[in-house]
Amino acid sequence: MLSQRCIYTGLILSTAFFGQANAQDAASSDESVEKIVVYAQKRAQDIADIAIPVTVVSGDDIQELQLKDTTQISSLVPNFKITTNAGEGTPPSFNIRGIGMIDYNTSSISPISIYSDGVVGGSANNLSVNLFDIQHLEVLRGPQGTLFGRNTTGGAVLIHSTMPGDEFGGYLNAGVAQQDHTSAEGAVNLPSNSRVKSRLAFNYDNYDYSTNNLFPGAPDGGLKQLNFRWITTADFDDVRLTTKFQHDDWSGSTKPIHSLGIDHATEGRQCTPEELGSPACVNVYGHSIDSDNYWDASADTADRIHDSESWAASVKVEWDITDDIMFTSISGYRDLDRFHAFDSDGPGEFTEGTMGTDNSLVSQEFTVSYENDDMYWITGLYYLNEDIQQENSIDVARSLREAPPEVAANAIQVFYHNDLENESVALFSQVDYQLSSTYTLTAGLRYTDESTEWSSLADFDVVGAFIPGAWDLNGEVEDDELSGKLSLIQKINTDLSVYYSYARGYKSGGYNGAYSLTPNVAANSEYRPEKLDAYEIGSRWSFLDKKARLNASAFYYDYKDQQIFVLLNDGSPFGVLRNAGDSTIYGLETEFSYSPTQAWQLDLNLGYIPEAEIGEFRFGEVVIEETRLPFTSKWNIGGRAQWESEIGNGMLKAELGFDYQSEFYFDQNENPYTRQGGFALWNGRVSYELSSGLSFGIWGKNLFDKEYAELRFDSIAGLRAITELKGEKRQIGVDVTYKF
Repeated sequence: MLSQRCIYTGLILSTAFFGQANAQDAASSDESVEKIVVYAQKRAQDIADIAIPVTVVSGDDIQELQLKDTTQISSLVPNFKITTNAGEGTPPSFNIRGIGMIDYNTSSISPISIYSDGVVGGSANNLSVNLFDIQHLEVLRGPQGTLFGRNTTGGAVLIHSTMPGDEFGGYLNAGVAQQDHTSAEGAVNLPSNSRVKSRLAFNYDNYDYSTNNLFPGAPDGGLKQLNFRWITTADFDDVRLTTKFQHDDWSGSTKPIHSLGIDHATEGRQCTPEELGSPACVNVYGHSIDSDNYWDASADTADRIHDSESWAASVKVEWDITDDIMFTSISGYRDLDRFHAFDSDGPGEFTEGTMGTDNSLVSQEFTVSYENDDMYWITGLYYLNEDIQQENSIDVARSLREAPPEVAANAIQVFYHNDLENESVALFSQVDYQLSSTYTLTAGLRYTDESTEWSSLADFDVVGAFIPGAWDLNGEVEDDELSGKLSLIQKINTDLSVYYSYARGYKSGGYNGAYSLTPNVAANSEYRPEKLDAYEIGSRWSFLDKKARLNASAFYYDYKDQQIFVLLNDGSPFGVLRNAGDSTIYGLETEFSYSPTQAWQLDLNLGYIPEAEIGEFRFGEVVIEETRLPFTSKWNIGGRAQWESEIGNGMLKAELGFDYQSEFYFDQNENPYTRQGGFALWNGRVSYELSSGLSFGIWGKNLFDKEYAELRFDSIAGLRAITELKGEKRQIGVDVTYKF
């Protein structure tokens, strides 16, 4: 039978069935049922023993679906959306159940965190992680207020690398695809002896974006990525040591944007949203594209490059003090140096900029756990220090510098030198207690004390003068908060369990180091914490002789002081992070998996969020109330059909999958120009694996060449345009793998 691909959570609303169950059923065991192990509570557990909605994606799925990095996993998880806000290589936006980062700059802290082998990634700069040689990853939906690091109001993504094996062996994979895409990946086990083992893994990708840049001499854009990882484990009976070192090096040119003018060139009116992108619609400078091909753009990006390099290391120590007590220490360090140049106006030189980031992070966690037949208790101390040094710039109206003085005075380039030091200290404790053979209670509490010290220095370059220190500001944001969870698991019988959960999430305040044009904006860019109370009921059910799993969950969120990204005006338009009022989010999730025969596996997941309104916000003439949260579709539906059969001396496999998202908005104003209509992306793969370990595959993404946007940003105030980044068009590729 095909291995179970995804792990599901949920609710089965059948009170009549519940009434027929009894505690004796719950206590019975069935050794034939395969236990699905997850690490959602920092230890290996059967999925039925946790009250957390979690989806697991296997390493095989990652490779077969050609999931290059964490920005591509959302199609397998209900109510999970990911967008690349300013183009690949910049901080992406992760959104789970309407909770996500709506900001666009490199100082942002996402409410959804990445944890690589137990070490937190830190700010949104580190959300994009290449997925190579991965054992599996887990996506936890909802606030993780007790056990996990910093700012996990919306959820967490746990990445588990493949650990070293006992014997020499590994694999090599190489492939080519459209958009000049070449790739290679491999890993090898290098055991020193029975106690010390190592694993070396690497990944290489080199590709162009599918946007066709019509601007003379400008590239279509693309990236070259090289990633390297070395893991060593040592087992000394009562003490186990795991060290990891990773290096990533990315370089290339940025994706061309499309400046979608909203003014009709000849009819003296605004273009309709349906007309955006047509040659008849121009921006404030009269620019449009003389093409009806959706994938065409015109952007002066000859000097717009991307370059980033990161180094990471971690050490994990596990000490079995007694048979019942274990001490764990996880130390992590990460350094990221990134430069990204962008273009916002298309063919002109009117709005361009750079994002430079030097990001260093140190984290340390100590935990002590105790376990007996009825209880598991864990308590710990957590520390994080992250320094974000921004060297950004924005160049406005450079093309006007040669104009008459009264016009040239509008041209300005601002250089930003911002430094943010985020510090977080937390004490946490959680206990799982088995009340009876039917009920298990979980209670957890976390106290967090956080601070952000910030400084902001700006230099102005205007026609005829360079003005250093146009402003030199500093400040500190401090807050502390209690978070945690309380849940009850009820095992109805061996096939059905139900959980009831309350969780409290918290995301700290901070400073928004965005592109300010006045000292007043820079001085007033602090924001307060946000809080989330989450109520959930869910279950896990297997039936049809264990061939089917049907799970669902219902959740209700009470969201307070949510942090939103808004466009304001202080003499010129600017974007800033602010706290809105209270809001409400609720919805449902169901996930279904069925293996009717040994050859077939069918998976279907569905997310439904009918209510996701933003809290009321007022700033001068700007009023936002009762609008839908950005990046939040009402419907998210995904599915896969997989088939395999022995043919000749090997195994033939085929699969077809889709991901559907109903309409959503890229901003909180429900601007019809920033609306993305509903769309579905289809992907597929066919492979043949020989018994010798050699396999061949052909795969496709966006098989029906669906046109969709990765980003639509409201640039109407400055450019009379919508800035758009296009999604990726159809791509077909082939690969070959050898396992040894």
